[in-house]
Amino acid sequence: MKSGTARRRIAAALIATATAVAATACGGGGSGGAAADNTITVSFSQVVADELPLWIADEAGLFKAQGLDVKLVSLSSSDGFPALISGQTQLASIGASEMVSGAASGGEVSYLATLTPVFPYELFAKVSDPQQLKGKRIGVTSTSGSLYIATLEALKQVGLSPTDVQLTPLGSVTAVNNALVAGTIDAALSHPPATTQIEAAGFRPLVDLAKQNIPTSNVGIAATNDYVKSHGDQIRRFMTALQQAMKREKSDEAYSTKVLSAHLKVTDPQSLHETWEYYTKEVLPDVPTPTVEQLQTSVDQLAPTNPAVKNLDLSTLVNASFLTAAS
Repeated sequence: MKSGTARRRIAAALIATATAVAATACGGGGSGGAAADNTITVSFSQVVADELPLWIADEAGLFKAQGLDVKLVSLSSSDGFPALISGQTQLASIGASEMVSGAASGGEVSYLATLTPVFPYELFAKVSDPQQLKGKRIGVTSTSGSLYIATLEALKQVGLSPTDVQLTPLGSVTAVNNALVAGTIDAALSHPPATTQIEAAGFRPLVDLAKQNIPTSNVGIAATNDYVKSHGDQIRRFMTALQQAMKREKSDEAYSTKVLSAHLKVTDPQSLHETWEYYTKEVLPDVPTPTVEQLQTSVDQLAPTNPAVKNLDLSTLVNASFLTAAS
Protein backbone atom coordinates (compact mmCIF):
# COMPACT_ATOMS: atom_id res chain seq x y z
CA MET A 1 0.00 0.00 0.00
CA LYS A 2 0.99 3.62 -0.41
CA SER A 3 2.81 5.63 2.24
CA GLY A 4 1.25 8.50 4.13
CA THR A 5 2.91 10.94 1.73
CA ALA A 6 1.34 9.23 -1.28
CA ARG A 7 -2.06 9.18 0.38
CA ARG A 8 -1.82 12.92 1.04
CA ARG A 9 -0.87 13.45 -2.60
CA ILE A 10 -3.94 11.52 -3.74
CA ALA A 11 -6.09 13.54 -1.35
CA ALA A 12 -4.72 16.76 -2.79
CA ALA A 13 -5.44 15.58 -6.32
CA LEU A 14 -9.06 14.93 -5.37
CA ILE A 15 -9.72 17.95 -3.17
CA ALA A 16 -11.54 19.88 -5.88
CA THR A 17 -13.82 16.93 -6.56
CA ALA A 18 -14.41 16.36 -2.86
CA THR A 19 -15.42 20.00 -2.48
CA ALA A 20 -17.83 19.73 -5.39
CA VAL A 21 -19.33 16.54 -3.96
CA ALA A 22 -19.82 18.20 -0.59
CA ALA A 23 -21.47 21.21 -2.21
CA THR A 24 -23.85 18.98 -4.17
CA ALA A 25 -24.74 16.96 -1.11
CA CYS A 26 -25.45 20.08 0.95
CA GLY A 27 -27.36 21.92 -1.74
CA GLY A 28 -30.35 19.64 -2.01
CA GLY A 29 -32.66 21.55 0.32
CA GLY A 30 -32.86 18.96 3.07
CA SER A 31 -32.00 15.91 0.90
CA GLY A 32 -28.24 16.10 1.40
CA GLY A 33 -27.97 12.51 2.66
CA ALA A 34 -29.73 11.07 -0.39
CA ALA A 35 -27.63 13.22 -2.72
CA ALA A 36 -24.44 12.00 -1.07
CA ASP A 37 -25.52 8.36 -1.50
CA ASN A 38 -26.06 8.95 -5.22
CA THR A 39 -22.73 10.71 -5.73
CA ILE A 40 -20.04 8.43 -7.14
CA THR A 41 -16.45 9.49 -7.74
CA VAL A 42 -14.78 7.30 -10.37
CA SER A 43 -11.07 7.35 -11.18
CA PHE A 44 -9.45 6.49 -14.51
CA SER A 45 -5.74 6.30 -15.17
CA GLN A 46 -5.17 7.02 -18.87
CA VAL A 47 -6.79 9.24 -21.49
CA VAL A 48 -7.40 6.43 -23.97
CA ALA A 49 -10.33 5.21 -26.03
CA ASP A 50 -10.92 2.36 -23.56
CA GLU A 51 -12.57 4.97 -21.33
CA LEU A 52 -15.03 6.17 -23.99
CA PRO A 53 -18.06 4.42 -22.39
CA LEU A 54 -17.46 6.40 -19.19
CA TRP A 55 -17.16 9.69 -21.08
CA ILE A 56 -20.31 9.00 -23.12
CA ALA A 57 -22.33 8.00 -20.06
CA ASP A 58 -21.26 11.23 -18.38
CA GLU A 59 -21.63 13.67 -21.27
CA ALA A 60 -24.78 12.18 -22.78
CA GLY A 61 -26.52 12.47 -19.40
CA LEU A 62 -26.96 8.72 -18.95
CA PHE A 63 -25.68 8.74 -15.37
CA LYS A 64 -27.97 11.65 -14.51
CA ALA A 65 -30.92 9.82 -16.06
CA GLN A 66 -30.25 7.08 -13.49
CA GLY A 67 -30.33 9.62 -10.66
CA LEU A 68 -26.57 9.57 -10.17
CA ASP A 69 -24.08 12.40 -9.77
CA VAL A 70 -20.91 10.85 -11.20
CA LYS A 71 -17.56 12.62 -10.94
CA LEU A 72 -14.78 11.36 -13.22
CA VAL A 73 -11.24 12.08 -11.99
CA SER A 74 -7.89 11.24 -13.54
CA LEU A 75 -5.40 9.39 -11.30
CA SER A 76 -2.29 7.46 -12.26
CA SER A 77 -2.61 3.67 -12.27
CA SER A 78 -0.46 3.48 -9.13
CA ASP A 79 -2.72 5.93 -7.28
CA GLY A 80 -6.10 4.62 -8.41
CA PHE A 81 -6.21 1.54 -6.20
CA PRO A 82 -5.10 3.29 -2.97
CA ALA A 83 -7.69 6.00 -3.57
CA LEU A 84 -10.37 3.32 -3.94
CA ILE A 85 -9.33 1.49 -0.76
CA SER A 86 -9.16 4.71 1.27
CA GLY A 87 -12.67 5.71 0.19
CA GLN A 88 -11.61 8.80 -1.76
CA THR A 89 -13.22 7.21 -4.79
CA GLN A 90 -16.14 4.79 -4.88
CA LEU A 91 -15.31 3.12 -8.20
CA ALA A 92 -12.07 2.79 -10.14
CA SER A 93 -11.53 2.18 -13.83
CA ILE A 94 -8.38 0.06 -13.59
CA GLY A 95 -6.73 -2.89 -15.26
CA ALA A 96 -6.57 -6.47 -14.08
CA SER A 97 -2.93 -6.08 -13.06
CA GLU A 98 -3.74 -3.33 -10.54
CA MET A 99 -6.74 -5.34 -9.38
CA VAL A 100 -4.86 -8.56 -8.60
CA SER A 101 -1.83 -6.75 -7.17
CA GLY A 102 -4.05 -4.74 -4.86
CA ALA A 103 -6.06 -7.78 -3.80
CA ALA A 104 -2.84 -9.69 -3.10
CA SER A 105 -1.80 -6.83 -0.81
CA GLY A 106 -4.96 -7.25 1.25
CA GLY A 107 -7.48 -5.08 -0.57
CA GLU A 108 -11.00 -6.47 -0.24
CA VAL A 109 -12.36 -5.61 -3.66
CA SER A 110 -14.67 -6.76 -6.43
CA TYR A 111 -14.25 -6.51 -10.19
CA LEU A 112 -17.67 -5.54 -11.53
CA ALA A 113 -17.19 -5.03 -15.27
CA THR A 114 -14.60 -5.39 -18.02
CA LEU A 115 -14.71 -2.71 -20.70
CA THR A 116 -11.69 -4.03 -22.60
CA PRO A 117 -11.56 -7.86 -22.43
CA VAL A 118 -8.64 -8.16 -24.87
CA PHE A 119 -5.25 -6.50 -25.21
CA PRO A 120 -6.02 -3.54 -27.55
CA TYR A 121 -2.45 -3.21 -28.77
CA GLU A 122 0.01 -3.86 -31.55
CA LEU A 123 3.77 -4.04 -31.00
CA PHE A 124 5.53 -1.45 -33.18
CA ALA A 125 9.22 -1.35 -34.12
CA LYS A 126 11.41 -0.65 -37.15
CA VAL A 127 13.05 -4.07 -37.16
CA SER A 128 12.00 -6.93 -39.43
CA ASP A 129 13.01 -9.68 -36.99
CA PRO A 130 11.77 -9.34 -33.38
CA GLN A 131 15.02 -10.90 -32.17
CA GLN A 132 16.69 -7.64 -33.24
CA LEU A 133 14.97 -6.00 -30.26
CA LYS A 134 17.38 -7.67 -27.83
CA GLY A 135 19.02 -4.98 -25.70
CA LYS A 136 16.69 -2.30 -27.10
CA ARG A 137 14.51 0.14 -25.17
CA ILE A 138 10.81 -0.73 -25.09
CA GLY A 139 8.46 1.86 -23.62
CA VAL A 140 5.85 1.08 -20.97
CA THR A 141 3.79 3.32 -18.72
CA SER A 142 4.89 1.60 -15.51
CA THR A 143 6.09 -1.77 -14.31
CA SER A 144 2.68 -2.92 -13.13
CA GLY A 145 -0.04 -1.49 -15.37
CA SER A 146 -2.08 -2.96 -18.23
CA LEU A 147 0.37 -1.82 -20.90
CA TYR A 148 3.18 -3.53 -18.99
CA ILE A 149 1.26 -6.83 -18.84
CA ALA A 150 0.46 -6.58 -22.55
CA THR A 151 4.12 -5.87 -23.32
CA LEU A 152 5.18 -9.00 -21.44
CA GLU A 153 2.65 -11.00 -23.46
CA ALA A 154 3.89 -9.52 -26.74
CA LEU A 155 7.50 -10.29 -25.86
CA LYS A 156 6.55 -13.85 -25.01
CA GLN A 157 4.91 -14.27 -28.39
CA VAL A 158 8.02 -13.17 -30.29
CA GLY A 159 10.31 -15.39 -28.23
CA LEU A 160 11.79 -12.73 -25.95
CA SER A 161 11.84 -12.35 -22.17
CA PRO A 162 11.71 -9.10 -20.17
CA THR A 163 15.42 -9.46 -19.41
CA ASP A 164 16.23 -9.50 -23.14
CA VAL A 165 15.17 -5.85 -23.50
CA GLN A 166 15.24 -2.59 -21.56
CA LEU A 167 11.69 -1.95 -20.33
CA THR A 168 11.47 1.82 -19.90
CA PRO A 169 8.65 3.29 -17.74
CA LEU A 170 7.47 6.64 -19.13
CA GLY A 171 4.38 7.39 -17.04
CA SER A 172 1.55 7.67 -19.56
CA VAL A 173 0.35 6.22 -22.84
CA THR A 174 0.82 9.62 -24.47
CA ALA A 175 4.43 9.78 -23.29
CA VAL A 176 5.09 6.29 -24.67
CA ASN A 177 3.61 7.20 -28.07
CA ASN A 178 5.55 10.46 -28.25
CA ALA A 179 8.82 8.75 -27.29
CA LEU A 180 8.32 6.13 -29.99
CA VAL A 181 7.69 8.69 -32.72
CA ALA A 182 10.66 10.76 -31.50
CA GLY A 183 12.92 7.71 -31.58
CA THR A 184 13.98 7.86 -27.93
CA ILE A 185 12.72 4.28 -27.53
CA ASP A 186 12.99 1.48 -30.05
CA ALA A 187 9.63 -0.24 -29.70
CA ALA A 188 6.34 -0.05 -27.84
CA LEU A 189 2.76 -1.25 -27.85
CA SER A 190 0.15 1.18 -29.10
CA HIS A 191 -3.34 1.47 -30.58
CA PRO A 192 -5.42 3.96 -32.57
CA PRO A 193 -5.41 6.89 -32.97
CA ALA A 194 -1.67 7.05 -32.22
CA THR A 195 -0.91 4.26 -34.69
CA THR A 196 -1.51 6.58 -37.64
CA GLN A 197 1.37 8.83 -36.58
CA ILE A 198 3.52 5.89 -35.50
CA GLU A 199 3.25 4.17 -38.87
CA ALA A 200 3.94 7.48 -40.65
CA ALA A 201 7.20 7.63 -38.67
CA GLY A 202 8.31 4.35 -40.22
CA PHE A 203 7.31 1.84 -37.55
CA ARG A 204 5.65 -1.44 -38.48
CA PRO A 205 3.42 -3.75 -36.42
CA LEU A 206 5.09 -7.00 -35.35
CA VAL A 207 2.29 -8.46 -33.23
CA ASP A 208 -1.46 -7.70 -33.11
CA LEU A 209 -2.67 -8.80 -29.69
CA ALA A 210 -6.29 -7.69 -30.12
CA LYS A 211 -6.96 -10.16 -32.93
CA GLN A 212 -5.73 -13.03 -30.77
CA ASN A 213 -8.53 -12.53 -28.21
CA ILE A 214 -6.31 -13.36 -25.24
CA PRO A 215 -8.51 -13.04 -22.12
CA THR A 216 -7.57 -10.02 -20.05
CA SER A 217 -9.03 -6.88 -18.59
CA ASN A 218 -7.14 -3.90 -19.92
CA VAL A 219 -9.75 -1.65 -18.31
CA GLY A 220 -12.48 -2.65 -15.89
CA ILE A 221 -14.57 -1.28 -13.05
CA ALA A 222 -13.65 -2.10 -9.44
CA ALA A 223 -15.16 -1.31 -6.05
CA THR A 224 -14.46 -2.26 -2.45
CA ASN A 225 -16.57 -5.07 -1.04
CA ASP A 226 -17.93 -2.68 1.59
CA TYR A 227 -19.20 -0.29 -1.07
CA VAL A 228 -20.76 -3.16 -3.03
CA LYS A 229 -22.62 -4.32 0.07
CA SER A 230 -23.87 -0.86 1.04
CA HIS A 231 -24.54 0.67 -2.38
CA GLY A 232 -25.79 -2.15 -4.57
CA ASP A 233 -28.64 -0.08 -6.00
CA GLN A 234 -26.31 2.75 -7.01
CA ILE A 235 -23.91 0.30 -8.66
CA ARG A 236 -26.76 -1.32 -10.58
CA ARG A 237 -27.88 2.07 -11.91
CA PHE A 238 -24.28 2.97 -12.76
CA MET A 239 -23.90 -0.23 -14.77
CA THR A 240 -27.20 0.39 -16.54
CA ALA A 241 -25.93 3.77 -17.73
CA LEU A 242 -22.54 2.31 -18.64
CA GLN A 243 -24.09 -0.42 -20.76
CA GLN A 244 -26.30 2.14 -22.47
CA ALA A 245 -23.17 4.14 -23.25
CA MET A 246 -21.46 1.08 -24.72
CA LYS A 247 -24.47 0.46 -26.95
CA ARG A 248 -24.40 4.08 -28.14
CA GLU A 249 -20.65 3.87 -28.79
CA LYS A 250 -21.23 0.91 -31.10
CA SER A 251 -24.18 2.48 -32.93
CA ASP A 252 -23.39 6.21 -33.13
CA GLU A 253 -20.02 6.87 -34.74
CA ALA A 254 -20.63 10.61 -35.15
CA TYR A 255 -21.29 11.19 -31.46
CA SER A 256 -18.60 8.76 -30.31
CA THR A 257 -15.87 10.36 -32.41
CA LYS A 258 -16.99 13.82 -31.25
CA VAL A 259 -16.45 12.78 -27.62
CA LEU A 260 -13.19 11.04 -28.51
CA SER A 261 -11.91 14.13 -30.28
CA ALA A 262 -12.58 16.31 -27.24
CA HIS A 263 -10.79 13.98 -24.82
CA LEU A 264 -7.94 12.69 -26.98
CA LYS A 265 -7.28 16.11 -28.58
CA VAL A 266 -7.38 14.50 -32.02
CA THR A 267 -9.08 16.29 -34.89
CA ASP A 268 -8.14 14.16 -37.92
CA PRO A 269 -11.38 12.50 -39.11
CA GLN A 270 -9.62 9.43 -40.49
CA SER A 271 -7.75 8.78 -37.24
CA LEU A 272 -10.97 9.16 -35.27
CA HIS A 273 -12.82 6.81 -37.62
CA GLU A 274 -10.07 4.20 -37.35
CA THR A 275 -10.12 4.46 -33.56
CA TRP A 276 -13.90 4.05 -33.40
CA GLU A 277 -13.87 1.14 -35.83
CA TYR A 278 -11.01 -0.61 -34.04
CA TYR A 279 -12.68 -0.43 -30.64
CA THR A 280 -16.22 -1.22 -31.74
CA LYS A 281 -15.21 -4.08 -34.06
CA GLU A 282 -12.29 -5.68 -32.19
CA VAL A 283 -12.35 -4.57 -28.56
CA LEU A 284 -15.65 -3.46 -27.00
CA PRO A 285 -17.84 -6.36 -25.78
CA ASP A 286 -21.62 -6.47 -26.00
CA VAL A 287 -21.77 -7.12 -22.26
CA PRO A 288 -18.78 -6.08 -20.07
CA THR A 289 -18.68 -9.35 -18.14
CA PRO A 290 -15.65 -9.82 -15.84
CA THR A 291 -14.21 -13.33 -15.70
CA VAL A 292 -11.61 -15.28 -13.78
CA GLU A 293 -9.75 -15.96 -17.04
CA GLN A 294 -9.26 -12.22 -17.58
CA LEU A 295 -7.60 -11.85 -14.18
CA GLN A 296 -5.59 -15.06 -14.56
CA THR A 297 -3.59 -13.58 -17.44
CA SER A 298 -2.25 -10.87 -15.14
CA VAL A 299 -1.57 -13.37 -12.36
CA ASP A 300 0.53 -15.46 -14.74
CA GLN A 301 2.60 -12.43 -15.80
CA LEU A 302 3.00 -10.92 -12.32
CA ALA A 303 3.71 -14.12 -10.37
CA PRO A 304 7.49 -14.20 -11.05
CA THR A 305 7.95 -10.83 -9.35
CA ASN A 306 4.92 -10.88 -7.01
CA PRO A 307 4.40 -14.45 -5.73
CA ALA A 308 1.50 -13.34 -3.51
CA VAL A 309 -0.83 -13.10 -6.49
CA LYS A 310 -0.64 -16.89 -6.91
CA ASN A 311 -2.51 -17.36 -3.64
CA LEU A 312 -5.58 -15.40 -4.73
CA ASP A 313 -8.93 -17.10 -5.20
CA LEU A 314 -9.87 -15.14 -8.31
CA SER A 315 -13.47 -16.36 -8.20
CA THR A 316 -14.02 -14.23 -5.09
CA LEU A 317 -12.94 -11.08 -6.94
CA VAL A 318 -15.36 -11.32 -9.87
CA ASN A 319 -18.92 -10.04 -9.49
CA ALA A 320 -21.03 -9.75 -12.66
CA SER A 321 -24.37 -9.58 -10.84
CA PHE A 322 -24.96 -5.89 -11.59
CA LEU A 323 -24.90 -6.33 -15.37
CA THR A 324 -27.82 -7.04 -17.67
CA ALA A 325 -27.82 -9.36 -20.68
CA ALA A 326 -27.50 -7.83 -24.14
CA SER A 327 -30.83 -6.87 -25.68
